[in-house]
Amino acid sequence: MTALGPYVPPLDHDKNRTRNGWARFGTYMWAFMPLLTCGFGAPIAFATALARRRDNLTVTALVVHSALMLAGCTAIGVYGEYPPLWADVLFYCTVGITSLVSTAHLLLIRSAVWAPPERVHVPVARLSSMEVVDRARRLRDQARRTAEADPMLAKRLGIGRPDLPRQFDDGGLVDLNHAPLPVLMSLPGVTERSARQIQDWVEQSGPFGSLGEVMLVIEISPTFEHHLREYCVFIP
Repeated sequence: MTALGPYVPPLDHDKNRTRNGWARFGTYMWAFMPLLTCGFGAPIAFATALARRRDNLTVTALVVHSALMLAGCTAIGVYGEYPPLWADVLFYCTVGITSLVSTAHLLLIRSAVWAPPERVHVPVARLSSMEVVDRARRLRDQARRTAEADPMLAKRLGIGRPDLPRQFDDGGLVDLNHAPLPVLMSLPGVTERSARQIQDWVEQSGPFGSLGEVMLVIEISPTFEHHLREYCVFIP
């Protein structure tokens, strides 16, 4: 029997899909910003891309599209309400070119700009399976001694509570008096029915003091007693 892994709450896949869908939609809106703003949003979009990903081509695009928009606005702006034909043509050309070209450019670099950050690889020492088992057993023994000597300290350290955020490694212990239902069901031989029986008994009659008490009143097969003795802890 190897040590139990850390308890991981079930993932809400629907929520993750919804969140990812909205994030993808946001990146497309960013890419279409120049087209939706008639080119005026191009400098903002490329500045955002540059802030997330340093790239010479992005810098060039930011400068070129900003210069085009500035030139078009300047040409039409200096003449007031009645600009000449060439100024109108220049303005609309710069707006059209910036809107279309910058949108196409942003669509091409969208996946690179908004790629999730790479995970930092932390080298981990490779241990044999026996070394892992022995280490986990020593951690459980140490955690049990701590729980027996100072139950309040054990609660603060989260001993037997893999569902809580903590930094103390107890080797995979489970506190039968306080652990939630999914954690209790991770123990060998503990079904959902027996886990609910444990919770009901603790609520009505108080905490268990030993595994012997549990085996007397809870429907658990005796064949699992040895494994349960290895992983259970009883904190008042």
